[in-house]
Amino acid sequence: MSQILTDILEELRTEYVKILQQKSGEQPLFCAENLCASSLRIETDQLAEIVVQDSTLLAARAGGLIKDPKEAENPCAANIIAVNIHNAAIEVLLDSAVHYGWLEVDANGEMKIESSEVEAVDQIELTKIDYSISKSAVNNLSQQQASQLSNILLGAESDFLQQLDTQVLDAYSLVIQVAGSHSVFTPEEIAPLIDDNPLLLALRADNLVIDEVFENDPPAGIIISSHITQMVIDHLLEIATEKGALAFDSQGQIIFPDNGHESPVIH
Repeated sequence: MSQILTDILEELRTEYVKILQQKSGEQPLFCAENLCASSLRIETDQLAEIVVQDSTLLAARAGGLIKDPKEAENPCAANIIAVNIHNAAIEVLLDSAVHYGWLEVDANGEMKIESSEVEAVDQIELTKIDYSISKSAVNNLSQQQASQLSNILLGAESDFLQQLDTQVLDAYSLVIQVAGSHSVFTPEEIAPLIDDNPLLLALRADNLVIDEVFENDPPAGIIISSHITQMVIDHLLEIATEKGALAFDSQGQIIFPDNGHESPVIH
């Protein structure tokens, strides 16, 4: 686990124990949820640091944890990770409640929580965080150094141009092939890009991820990966157009080959 996240959870646990000691252990779930709602606010740049320290967080899925129906339909990668951190924090706090005897567990290992307390929890509103704000991203951009994403685009461009004149594939199929070979999929590959530009955490699936593969609940990292793949494709299509390697119809649209308009499968 990220050391930053470990420290955050330990601070929450310490505060939670103090609160319940003052309340004689009453409403352990409500107190846990209320404390996390008021104190567990991880902004974009800190979330990026946490992800860089523990890239496995990019494998997190929403899993029905996002309460806001509108956000749940198309959540950003940051929100998916944040709601999983929130859920982990609640588990840590409730485990402490069980340890101190403030919360009972039945024979099946289920925590005994009053329905009235669950209803009270439902009324707690979580403060929304704007993940499209990142001081780190602005600072990195101001340094005018080639970003890791730029290096991926340049590498794909170089590969594409080397193969364009000798490849038996049509230009569009070559674009898809090269884009696939320069895409990043694993958490270990994606984390350095987030370190470079935390704003990648604000990306949403936006129909770029094949639902059948992830059952309409893609991991946070795959959402980012799908956008990077699309960026590479768009960049190579632009290069191919400049080289006159693509055919266009009377409407100015690319004429795709008979094998259809297919992008690399994100999985």
